[in-house]
Amino acid sequence: MIDLASSTWRRAAAAVVPRGYPPSVCLSRLASKGRVRRLQRGLYVPIDPVRETPVIAIASGIFADVPHYVTTDAALVHHGLLDQPVPLITVVMCLVRRPILIDATTRVRPVTLQQVRVTQADAFETSVEGFSIRVAGREQAVVDGLAEPRWMIHGDLLPEVLAAVPDEEVERWATIVLRRTTAAAQRLGYLLEDAGRRLPEALAALHPVRAVRLRPQRRARGPYSTRWRVHG
Repeated sequence: MIDLASSTWRRAAAAVVPRGYPPSVCLSRLASKGRVRRLQRGLYVPIDPVRETPVIAIASGIFADVPHYVTTDAALVHHGLLDQPVPLITVVMCLVRRPILIDATTRVRPVTLQQVRVTQADAFETSVEGFSIRVAGREQAVVDGLAEPRWMIHGDLLPEVLAAVPDEEVERWATIVLRRTTAAAQRLGYLLEDAGRRLPEALAALHPVRAVRLRPQRRARGPYSTRWRVHG
């Protein structure tokens, strides 16, 4: 990624761009020659003539200069727990940024958490087809989807994700979800019960008093669980 506002670009420009040569002019000429693609003002994607940059790498690369991680749907696809197109890639950070259109079918949606949650998240640096990304571990991606269901496009597929992991991993997820929010724990309990999975000990003692919605972005409410006080 080339971000004309980033410190990485400023260091690179000082080394390779002649003085008096405006970076915007330099990038405009490169764009006209098909060497870079403009995403928005001051933000460009280099074009590799041999391979196409994966959209998850573009989404992560846009924010490479600040603490961040890709989460929910795109992270779960990366980990092989979902197999669906992801038109909206969610990137967590502690700064407020506007959504960015990557191409005709994919948009990056930056969302915010407290800095301590971002820096302490279960996320790591890796690569996709040779391109660097910072992505949530599958545990973090699921917890984010339960705590912030609006961050997920394919939230209806969370039961399938839960069905693909062993009981001991679900036990750990339950403990972490409880630390995040009670609402997230309610949603996890509801989904596990619906899937016929064994209930983790961490959730067995939970007796919520407030009702929540499994998918708050939906207008209609589904069936109600009196045990978990969740509208499905």
